[in-house]
Amino acid sequence: MNSVNEKDFKQIALNVNGEILVDALTPCIPAFDRSYLYGDSLYEVIRTYRGQFLYMEEHLTRLAKSAELCHLRLSQPLSFYRDECKKTLRAFQAKPGLRDTEAYCRIVLSRGTGKIGFGTENLLTPTTFVVIVQPLNPPTEAQWEAGFRYRIVDRIRNDRRAQDPAAKTGNYMNSLLAYLEGTKEGFHDALLLDSQGFMTEGTTFNLFYVRRGIIATSPFTSGILDGITRKTTIGLARKMGYEVREVLFPKERLYEADEVFMTSTIKEVFPVVQIDDVKIANGKPGKITRELKQAFTQFSLGRVAKVLEKSVERSA
Repeated sequence: MNSVNEKDFKQIALNVNGEILVDALTPCIPAFDRSYLYGDSLYEVIRTYRGQFLYMEEHLTRLAKSAELCHLRLSQPLSFYRDECKKTLRAFQAKPGLRDTEAYCRIVLSRGTGKIGFGTENLLTPTTFVVIVQPLNPPTEAQWEAGFRYRIVDRIRNDRRAQDPAAKTGNYMNSLLAYLEGTKEGFHDALLLDSQGFMTEGTTFNLFYVRRGIIATSPFTSGILDGITRKTTIGLARKMGYEVREVLFPKERLYEADEVFMTSTIKEVFPVVQIDDVKIANGKPGKITRELKQAFTQFSLGRVAKVLEKSVERSA
């Protein structure tokens, strides 16, 4: 039975091309929008810490890079999208009982609306956008301790020469199919290899493994998303004295690992305790994974504390 109902949408703030809609289920995307016709869109997901967006500039920079990779000319400056996300967050926080609730924000940019046809001469509008802000649903402590179990699926990651995974686009069929195939047998998600048999990443997250105290992850050049949490975690690990190698590796390295973990905006640093039918180490989160999780959380909270201090100074 589907547990989703209309009440779930009461807590969502929806911004469509600058207008905050009263009802999040109001029909609002034209049938001829290219995001609907072709998946011709970009997106970013940002979360709050203590009610403030964090890593916003990094996400906007990646949005601009995605636009470049997709030959999509943004009709507004990046500062415009920042302001629209903040406006939507304020609308979310104004809802009953949500003032102190951490938020998930998704911004989707479409190339625009127009006649059917790939050519940009068919466009009738500039870039259009939607901002969705809803309650954050991060993993619980119990879920973190239990860890994730992933299936390596037969479906391969898009080749960079086809649709570059470095572009965060709304065309997510590759990852969606991998997820459906990976979860059929009770696994939490899926991992994808490239055409050469090397590990890339998961459907919506980057992947790391630890062996003899050395941390390894696939290089950006292998055809993965340039994850912001991934990059931050690598920097923190090196400051903590760990060696981090960005190298190509086959799936067997995961089976032999002392620890495996993933990184993403919402889940931050999260342990992986099983790959296929192989339990990783003792099936519990590892020491280095715990340290990196704690370091990432402390770093993020420290960074948002500085944001709040500056906000107080400006208002004084």
